[in-house]
Amino acid sequence: MIRRIFSLLLIISGLAIGLMASAFYLLNSETAPLVGSGHQIENPSVSPQQLTATFIGTTTLLFSDGQSSIMIDGFFTRPSIKTLMKGTIKPDIPLIKSSLKRLNVAQLDGILVAHSHHDHAMDAPEVARLTNAPLFGSESTANIARSTGLPEAQIEVVDEKRSLLFGHFKVTMIKSKHTPVPKPLAWLTGHGKNISSPFPSQPKLTDYNEGGSYVMHIQHPLGNALVQASSGYIDGLLDAYQADVVFLGIAGLSKQPDQFKQDYFNATLAAVGAKKVIPIHWDNFMRPIGDALVPPHSLIDDIPQSMTDLSDYMSHEAKGSFILMQAWDTITLY
Repeated sequence: MIRRIFSLLLIISGLAIGLMASAFYLLNSETAPLVGSGHQIENPSVSPQQLTATFIGTTTLLFSDGQSSIMIDGFFTRPSIKTLMKGTIKPDIPLIKSSLKRLNVAQLDGILVAHSHHDHAMDAPEVARLTNAPLFGSESTANIARSTGLPEAQIEVVDEKRSLLFGHFKVTMIKSKHTPVPKPLAWLTGHGKNISSPFPSQPKLTDYNEGGSYVMHIQHPLGNALVQASSGYIDGLLDAYQADVVFLGIAGLSKQPDQFKQDYFNATLAAVGAKKVIPIHWDNFMRPIGDALVPPHSLIDDIPQSMTDLSDYMSHEAKGSFILMQAWDTITLY
């Protein structure tokens, strides 16, 4: 009897792993690129009295006013499905260098990490090293950075909330919630779990636990913006903040109930009085950035539907505009 139960458990485990592998395969399958609309493409170099944002994919964003520059996450390596399932994943340093060169970035004033999953935190310590920038994030992100040998002087831990000054920028990192995910994916990605020290020198996907998620309010004399990297929220968290432009994470949003979507939009866009929304974290981050980002397979995440929901909300309820940016696009915010 015990042997039969054990065999049944093995079969169930095998089926679960098989289903998960199939899902990841679908996530990495061919999909047509989405075309940006409603924005003006510009050169990443900016002049004074302009506040610009460049989107590189997933939640990686570069903000600059011509004097100071800050980066969110800084994820360029984007390991493939084969690499993720094979085992060890590491930053592609030549790719990071070439990407920073393409962005005309030699130095940064700060790198702010939304949470500690690999698609947010894996490359950040190397970006910090190459740009001589301080790295801000959770204790979990700090442990990832320490494992790479990044000097402790460049590592800054953010607890529940912290305001940071970079030239004319005032950035407030506020602890929020990650996107709700199914239990198998929560186990795989360490949803709600921290990363203890020491972080493995040969890390796997499952080593990159979430470590707490942040929303980032960017205040500037020219205007304010909000970066909500994950489609999770806390009611009332952002009521005290104002931002005309919101970079809104929509990964996994299509799998949530309609009421969740409405509450999410209200707790972020309506809370800060958004006039423009730019979706982020909509692309398949297991494919190279290249020149055109593609969404995951619609069976995994129906990104076009999420964009339609978001666009409808902005048109009918927020009375604002919806802007879709592609990889390497730069937009003048103010």
